[in-house]
Amino acid sequence: MTFPKIRIESLGIHLPEKILATEALMASCRNRPGCDFERITGIRERRVADGEYAADLAIGSARRALAMSRYRAEDLDAVICTSISKHNRPGEFDLEPAAAVVIRRAIGAKRALVFDVVNACAGMLNGIYVLQGLIRSGAIRCGMVVSGEQNMPLAETAAREIRHRLDPQMASLTLGDCGAAVIVEASPDPAVGFHQLDLVTGAKHDHFCFSRPSSRGPGGVLVTNPRGLQRKGAEHFPAYLKSALDATGWTVSDLHHVIPHQVSVRAIRQGIKTVERFLGCVLPDYFLSCVDIYGNTTTTSHFLALHEFILRGAIRSGENLLMVSGASGIVISHATLTLDDLPDRYRAFAGKGELP
Repeated sequence: MTFPKIRIESLGIHLPEKILATEALMASCRNRPGCDFERITGIRERRVADGEYAADLAIGSARRALAMSRYRAEDLDAVICTSISKHNRPGEFDLEPAAAVVIRRAIGAKRALVFDVVNACAGMLNGIYVLQGLIRSGAIRCGMVVSGEQNMPLAETAAREIRHRLDPQMASLTLGDCGAAVIVEASPDPAVGFHQLDLVTGAKHDHFCFSRPSSRGPGGVLVTNPRGLQRKGAEHFPAYLKSALDATGWTVSDLHHVIPHQVSVRAIRQGIKTVERFLGCVLPDYFLSCVDIYGNTTTTSHFLALHEFILRGAIRSGENLLMVSGASGIVISHATLTLDDLPDRYRAFAGKGELP
């Protein structure tokens, strides 16, 4: 039995206007680490939500996706929210009700099935995987995956609590805020859409990156062992990347672009070298990164990069993409897709002054 592919019918990004430079963030640290953090990570700045919270960023991106979509909010059969920050009001982190309930009410998706899918930074790709199953089963016709990430409270906690350059909260200083939403539907053309969505979890490695409440004051903390993550990533990511390409029937020469998880410039470069060693070849310069100006926006990072490079004119209609996601867990996700005319439609929509 041949299942229909699903495609991205519409894309919406909600970026806060406030920009915070890495130097300013480091200067705010109570005990400034003795390292050049901007040079090490390659991150110059990030966006910071000011007067907005995670749900607001998600709602803003959902409204932008609907604005360019042929669907109305009441046409959506499902809304899946994949936010992990859960910071929806000052000083509070909401676990219930599901953030998708709040978003549905705000956008008017009155008949949509709603629930949250939370799987660290791989959340949006996981949400698309779930919608793919619902569409293929005939349970729904179209749906939205949406996420709003107000990550900067973790950075603020880190700025208060970090004691030295090897502190496990250092990775929190790479974060930035963003909202992202995609509307997906069955692709009318079997040549375009998602070809392969590959999701793997190595749960025994969950201690390398996790969040918890701070034991030293208010707020949450992100605890990361960068060396452990890098070591396990080097062991496993290249093989799964090749497996996703093989399952699609592609080689590395069939790709036009690769969108990695936007962790840091340095991490992306190291990941490229690891894949090259595994494959025994030098890869083309098709890895897309905008982490230098947005930081790590966690679940939204792939679709923020898609937005950014479509608007720059780098991503064009009909091109083949590979999205690579690594997340706490450890979660390894790969998605191969061929774009329809989404880039042309998105740029045309931007030309009307509708995008940030």
